[in-house]
Amino acid sequence: MSSTIVRKAQEIDIKPLVKLCKESLLASYGELVEAEQLRPWSEGGDIEKYVQGIWPDMLVAVDGPDLVGMLALQSNRIDIVWVAQALRQQGIGQMLMDVAEEQVALTCKSIEVECLGPDIQTIQFYEDRGYVRVKEYVDNISGVDKIVMSRTLESV
Repeated sequence: MSSTIVRKAQEIDIKPLVKLCKESLLASYGELVEAEQLRPWSEGGDIEKYVQGIWPDMLVAVDGPDLVGMLALQSNRIDIVWVAQALRQQGIGQMLMDVAEEQVALTCKSIEVECLGPDIQTIQFYEDRGYVRVKEYVDNISGVDKIVMSRTLESV
């Protein structure tokens, strides 16, 4: 993905962000979370509301005209990272994380992310980047195990 760049999300990205989120939701969580828990997001308007509220805090990965990845950042907390299913394992997630960590390091000493416990591949992705588990709990709404991971950052 040599032509992929990471930049701050713009209002024009809202529709492609919603599309990516809907596609990624089922691919990422379909086997980990009950279908009933996903339905308001996959079929209802929850994704649209989410993106409308948080897009100014998102980074996007674009390859030419295509939005191929996104990362939502709230202060020093990564809310979500998704890469188009067909383009995973090509370094796009790493690019998004590099930019997010550099951005957070300007104002905070650490960065945090929450993962679904059964999502071993995602947990490994963060562990490979130096994140460590700091908390584990069961989400009351979904009933899914969640793991909070953190990494100390060096200021730039």
